[in-house]
Amino acid sequence: MVSFDLRLPPSARSNGRNGSSPPWTHTKGGSPLVRMVWPYAWSTAAVAIAAGLGLVLTAQVPLPNVSMVFLLAVLFSAARFGIWPALFSSGLSFLAYNYFFIPPRQSFSVAEPHELLALLVLLAAAVLTSTIAGRARDQARRAAERAVASRRLYKFVRRLSALADPQSVLDHAAIQAHGDLHRPCMILLREADRFVVSAAWPPDDQLDPDVLSAAQLALAKGEATGAGTNLGPAVRWLFLPLRTPDGAVGVIGLAQADDAPLDPVARTLFETLAELTATALERARLGQEISAARTSAEAERIRNTLLASVSHDFRTPLASILGAATSLIEYGARLPEPARQDLLAQVKDEAEHLDGMVRNLLAMTRLEAGALEFNYDWLDLQELLDRTVATAKRRGAPQTFHVAVEKGFPFVFADPNLLEQVLANVVGNAVQHAGRDARIVLDAKREAETAVLSVTDDGPGITPEVLPYVFEKFARAPTPGDAGEGTGLGLAIVKGIVEAHQGTVAAFSPVADHRGTLIEIRMPLVKDVP
Repeated sequence: MVSFDLRLPPSARSNGRNGSSPPWTHTKGGSPLVRMVWPYAWSTAAVAIAAGLGLVLTAQVPLPNVSMVFLLAVLFSAARFGIWPALFSSGLSFLAYNYFFIPPRQSFSVAEPHELLALLVLLAAAVLTSTIAGRARDQARRAAERAVASRRLYKFVRRLSALADPQSVLDHAAIQAHGDLHRPCMILLREADRFVVSAAWPPDDQLDPDVLSAAQLALAKGEATGAGTNLGPAVRWLFLPLRTPDGAVGVIGLAQADDAPLDPVARTLFETLAELTATALERARLGQEISAARTSAEAERIRNTLLASVSHDFRTPLASILGAATSLIEYGARLPEPARQDLLAQVKDEAEHLDGMVRNLLAMTRLEAGALEFNYDWLDLQELLDRTVATAKRRGAPQTFHVAVEKGFPFVFADPNLLEQVLANVVGNAVQHAGRDARIVLDAKREAETAVLSVTDDGPGITPEVLPYVFEKFARAPTPGDAGEGTGLGLAIVKGIVEAHQGTVAAFSPVADHRGTLIEIRMPLVKDVP
């Protein structure tokens, strides 16, 4: 048994009319009676004008046939209001011509047989003219309506093709049906064991039990129900199923008005809207499923890559620590002092290596979770760059380093630990790949209100194939070693931390003489701290 849930999304509910009467109860241009009488009043006025014009003309110039003037009135009514006001105008013209222009005048009697023939000819011509002109007008109106409907459907299809969210498809469909057919529209979908009002325009979630039963019947049978059908014709709504290859997923309903039933053209338009909505809804759902599958596959790939990277990169320093510790335990007393110190230094270096990789993994986890905490403070970049170089040399970097900070460079407002990790990762990347004899330059300068930090080496550089991907996770260089202490996360973490500081980072290679790599970091300078 399917239960009903008539809760609209908050975005739709907020646009309600707060209890005001629905828009389809208001008639444009006055009451229905006035709109029905108005064409006949104009037709009467046109015949009266034609009679007056005929009287003026016959008083000035003898005319053999004044009936042509009345045909103008008939044509006006047919072209402006359609066939029935034109036929009414034909009858009035017949009477007016007999009364004002056929002897004896101001009388409806006819003295001469040929005058009676003229009257009958006028009536036949007027009826024929009104019929032809009225039908032409009606056909032109229907053609114009079909053209407008086709344009709207075309625009509707274009809008639907750009929507990837099922809820957006439903909202656009309800608004489109209301705009084209000028009646309230509601879409109900089946979700698990509930029947939910997913979209409505005007926003409303109130339906009578009989109406809900008709909607459920349309979903169950996959057929149209409600007004104008054999299933629940007394219900003042028309429901059409939203059919997909897997069956009906919901229904779309259109309210019916007692004084304006849905004509065949409007019914066809509504059925077309239902088919387009079902197709777009299925496409949006398939798109979401594909996106979810891709996301799951990417997450699985990253997990496998991370496990493989961690297991490989952690094994080497752990093996070194284990070997050094075993040697110290077994041969510690028999080893000469320099050998013991070398083993202890090896343990310390490999432990620091492991610590750096763990910090990178934790930083990447926090970045992706949006849980990275910032402790901002004013930093002296000269001190920070010097400390970064000292750390790299302490870890055994054989390269030559040079630090150049622009004179008068202001303090930078940033997180000291995170910015130090950024520079350590960038310098570590240069140490790993530039070569033992390379020269590494750390530079800081000011451009307008931006601090520009750069690390440049004169090593072999980055190949064009790898350069666009150096800031992606698990990007690995083809040479031994890796960006960011072996896990392939170093430069990805650099990018995340710098962007969290509202900055940017870029890589350039080659730098000069077809060699070298430049990592440039740009961060905004803060004048005042709130």
